[in-house]
Amino acid sequence: MRKLSFLLAALLLLSACSNLSAGSGSAPVELTFYSSYDGKEAELVQSRIKMFESENPNIKVNVKAVSFSSDSFKTALLGDQPVDLFRSDNSWVPELASLGLLYPIENMISAEDRKDFVPSALRSDEFESHLYGLPTVMESLALLYNKKLLQENGFAQPPKTMEELKTMSKALKTANRYGIYVSDNSFYALPYIWAFGGGTMTDDRQVEIAQPASVEALKFMRNLIVDGAAQPYPDFSDSYNVMMSDFKEGRSAFMINGPWAVSDLLAGAQFKDASNLGIAVIPTGPKGDTGSPAGGHSLVISKYSKHPKESYALIRYLTSTESQLLHTKELKSLPSRNSAYQDEQLMSDPIVQGFKVQLDAAKPRPLIPEGAQMFTDFTPNLVQILTGQQSAEAGAKKIEAAWRTLLGLDK
Repeated sequence: MRKLSFLLAALLLLSACSNLSAGSGSAPVELTFYSSYDGKEAELVQSRIKMFESENPNIKVNVKAVSFSSDSFKTALLGDQPVDLFRSDNSWVPELASLGLLYPIENMISAEDRKDFVPSALRSDEFESHLYGLPTVMESLALLYNKKLLQENGFAQPPKTMEELKTMSKALKTANRYGIYVSDNSFYALPYIWAFGGGTMTDDRQVEIAQPASVEALKFMRNLIVDGAAQPYPDFSDSYNVMMSDFKEGRSAFMINGPWAVSDLLAGAQFKDASNLGIAVIPTGPKGDTGSPAGGHSLVISKYSKHPKESYALIRYLTSTESQLLHTKELKSLPSRNSAYQDEQLMSDPIVQGFKVQLDAAKPRPLIPEGAQMFTDFTPNLVQILTGQQSAEAGAKKIEAAWRTLLGLDK
């Protein structure tokens, strides 16, 4: 009898998600999903969860709305709250895994699924030879531009190099318009740094922000403002919303941003005709380098979940090709599965395909536990550089010192 029971348990463990509904006569397994989605995205995820429950009647999913912060999850998990799965920014995975808060899933994912996920997306969920999540969407910064403004001023193509970006931005400047918005958010500085051949932190815990190439990139960003190629504002008050509104209303011709901005942009005066929104790869630097941070979100399982098998079935369902296609078509997000890009509608979507090209040149942020904290000291020093309160060299050295302390390199 015990042998028979063991065999039945093994068969159930290896069965497909549809077989999770077996034994529906017993009380359903209850999963607690910490959801940080909002708006249309929350509605879409909730509808997929309802569909999952209808296909798996022995599983009930309790959705708890929380803020999108790693602290929300750390507090809940370390406080012994019932959490089975949640959405994580990819940059949080190394820290959460190093704290022993995530359930490894490398023995659950099939070879077929592993092959279907975009490698850079799946790589973001790995830490110390373990896989801790399935990516839902991918994100990467690209150069967004107003096609009509460029064409009206004699530019048939977007800039290919950083110098061309500067030249075109200055040429497009009028009393009511400027070229490009330079963001004070240090995440948006990464494409400039990589274009100039610089770096930040590495996976082996080296600090590269004060290297000459990185400093040159910071100088270039400051010079865009000084030389009149960028926004004329004296400070960065409400910077993201200003950057977005200026671009939507035609007060700027360029900005560096990601796919999360598209839905908002298409509601703007300049892009009610979506074909006017141009998407190009980040311009190259002096030596032909380019790059953009490969980011995104993933669904992960709590190490303390009492139902990891059922939790995995849910995260696999929510990251399936079907789920990602619905998400992309509704919200213009970037799928993390290769198969999704073979969809006929997506293959002919210039916005999705424009960002997909940028993904090919995307670079992962440092896959270390401290990686998510790199912007804490980066952004305030970048603000001082861009406003001329300190030199690029001085700012880079301050960032370097803060990062060395963060990484414990000078102990």
